[in-house]
Amino acid sequence: MATPIIDGKYDPTEGYDLVSEISFAVEKTSIIVQDGKLWLYQDTSTGDLSLYFMQPLTLVDNTYGANSIGWGRGVAPSGKNHNFKDLIGSDKAQFVITDGLGDVVLDITVDYFSETFKDSGVYDSMGVTGSGDSAVNIGSPDDVQEWSSSLDYNFNVLGHELTQDSPATDLNYTENPNYQGWLFEVGYELRIDGDVFGENGLGEVSIAIVHDSPNKIGGNKIYPEVSPPVPEPATMLLLAAGIPLFVKRRRRRAGL
Repeated sequence: MATPIIDGKYDPTEGYDLVSEISFAVEKTSIIVQDGKLWLYQDTSTGDLSLYFMQPLTLVDNTYGANSIGWGRGVAPSGKNHNFKDLIGSDKAQFVITDGLGDVVLDITVDYFSETFKDSGVYDSMGVTGSGDSAVNIGSPDDVQEWSSSLDYNFNVLGHELTQDSPATDLNYTENPNYQGWLFEVGYELRIDGDVFGENGLGEVSIAIVHDSPNKIGGNKIYPEVSPPVPEPATMLLLAAGIPLFVKRRRRRAGL
């Protein structure tokens, strides 16, 4: 399988082989939002872990300004509108990663999208290096090798630098031919250095809290519940053929 490219876009052909379903408890409401996704891929030679976390369009999206979809009073349960400034400088997600013994080896808060410097007019995902929305609670910033987000992809890979209105679309989020490839889903993508797991191997990846200010449902704080991962279809074929996952890396690290 190919190693995922950390560019902010989820691509099912890039090697992600485990997927978890995520449900979301939203602050100030009893509503549970379904259909989030967490994809994982671990390189069997280096142990490096790639992950992609995607929130459902019913919770938050990359539409804003005059072309917002599902936002506003009388439309969104939260009643909130959505503007470009809402997506920068505050949205973030906290990832907690354990080793095979259940010990936390990395606890990080990842920035979604920000202006790199005040009044610079340049926007990017600051990952774990930003001054406001980024944090490394356990571990080192060097443990996060690469990061991106879906809005980062729209701006800095596709070159669609839209700071007022997102591309016009419909309720089905049909692609706008003038802005081909625009990602409407809010997603975070990371690559973690495999050395953080040591001899104990990878344990679990959880998402402690997400800050979407605002979202379509309720308060800004979102509490994800990640289900146990299941193999993607291509990986199930490998398992059926008797090919183990991640075992090679763990044995090598253990000196076996």
